[in-house]
Amino acid sequence: MNLIDGIAQAIATMEGYFKPNSLAARNNNPGNLRNWGSAPVVSGYASFQTAEQGWAALRAQIQRNIDRGLTLREFFAGKPGVYAGYAPAADKNQPEAYARFVASRLGIDVDTPLSQIAGPGLPRPKEPGQAPVSVWPDLTVLDLAAAAAIAAALIWLLLD
Repeated sequence: MNLIDGIAQAIATMEGYFKPNSLAARNNNPGNLRNWGSAPVVSGYASFQTAEQGWAALRAQIQRNIDRGLTLREFFAGKPGVYAGYAPAADKNQPEAYARFVASRLGIDVDTPLSQIAGPGLPRPKEPGQAPVSVWPDLTVLDLAAAAAIAAALIWLLLD
């Protein structure tokens, strides 16, 4: 999975797309994009005929912002003279919290230009009503227990 799909998944989660009957789900608009080409606007947001069209529009918007050389902070808050922002404070959003949420989901820094980040294995987007998948889907309880045991042993050695 690439960086674009990972950002799209995190945005869709933040916008409530995975909650059944949310505005984002009803509009097939995982990013709650306000306007997009000839898509009709319903309740202030673009309404797509299919979920695939909505995901494609969101991915295209993300690619535009990567091409602009934006960081996640600039992606959501805006960058003067370059981009007004995906969720600017002027629209009563919390762009800093939004950027930190997406960054935490992807394990990246909010101030690194997105164009400099290689796409690690990130989760695939899901449809409304399905929970997003973990960034580490192959880890089992035993893997986590082993990691905890190793961490405890290291702490014990450091304190000894």
